[in-house]
Amino acid sequence: MSEAALGDYKEIWNSESELVNRALGEFLDLKVKEGERLGAWVGQYYGNVKGYVMRGGKRLRPVLVAAGYRAVHEKVDVKYLYRAACSIEILHNGSLLHDDLIDHDETRRGGPTFHALYRDMYKKMSKNLEKAKDFGTAMAILGGDSLLNMGAEMIVSSELDPKIALECIKYYQHAYHTLAEGVLLETIMTKEKDTTPEAYLEMIRMKTAVLFEDSLLMGATIAQATQPQLDGLREFGTKVGQAFQVQDDILGSFGDESITGKAVDGDIKEGKKTMLVIESYRRGTPEQKKTLDEHLGRSDLAKEDVEQVKAVFKDSGALKATQDLMRKLLTTGQKALETKPPLLPKYKRFLLDLSAFLVERNY
Repeated sequence: MSEAALGDYKEIWNSESELVNRALGEFLDLKVKEGERLGAWVGQYYGNVKGYVMRGGKRLRPVLVAAGYRAVHEKVDVKYLYRAACSIEILHNGSLLHDDLIDHDETRRGGPTFHALYRDMYKKMSKNLEKAKDFGTAMAILGGDSLLNMGAEMIVSSELDPKIALECIKYYQHAYHTLAEGVLLETIMTKEKDTTPEAYLEMIRMKTAVLFEDSLLMGATIAQATQPQLDGLREFGTKVGQAFQVQDDILGSFGDESITGKAVDGDIKEGKKTMLVIESYRRGTPEQKKTLDEHLGRSDLAKEDVEQVKAVFKDSGALKATQDLMRKLLTTGQKALETKPPLLPKYKRFLLDLSAFLVERNY
């Protein structure tokens, strides 16, 4: 990316993410005030929900909603466009909150996960560890449920044209149930011995890429895009979303924890069937496969055991194969933006630059 192009990309990203964060914070502040009317404990609960959401995150999905809109109709003439855009971000965070519980993660974005926060709060009141764990689990389930409902509420309260609002609700529901089924498939895959690359790609399409796809479609639909424009954005969202998840899986084992805010041994200890694992079993020697069999999915792995697994990922050629796949997905997605009628050049360029960044990022 040239220096001028990088400047344009950063300018749009900073502008859009600022508008997203403002809309997100304003809506969550309303929820905190509503909660406070029911008592200090409920107000604190919504404050913790807000803290979890606002602690960090890339805000990719709401920015994609805005970019999908502005690639079709650059002037924003919808009063609460950015509130509607944040619906997918809230859905994403609700799923993350539940994911943290499923994966037994203790940190998210440099802070405690929701179940860990409430477990530790309970421990200060009582020394009963089992009850503290149960309390943390219950609050995490409730927190995720609250967020998943809030996402739909954000669309309803955005004062969109009723027909367009209905289409946006459909995108939201589609993303919601597809995401849940994707997580279900991922959970089942951890128990299966042989998982194909095709099965993995379908799982991450459902678990991750659907939010990219439906974010772009939601924004473009609000802007009243044509069918060819919608088709191009759908393909772009799917392929780039898959590439994003592949890179996320790579960072899950080879990232810098101080940058990603997440433990780099988590996926290995959980035994997740990432493309790194799938390709290692396809390409590895009997000795390398034995190492995977002995170590994957063990929560008590020592640091040196984790390093042995990572060495298999590298030495078997799985890491390179996974990186090659990621770049192929990116290229396919970028080509899909050549639609007729074309998208507006400024935001089409932004989407292309954003997609390139997503596979080069280190967080």
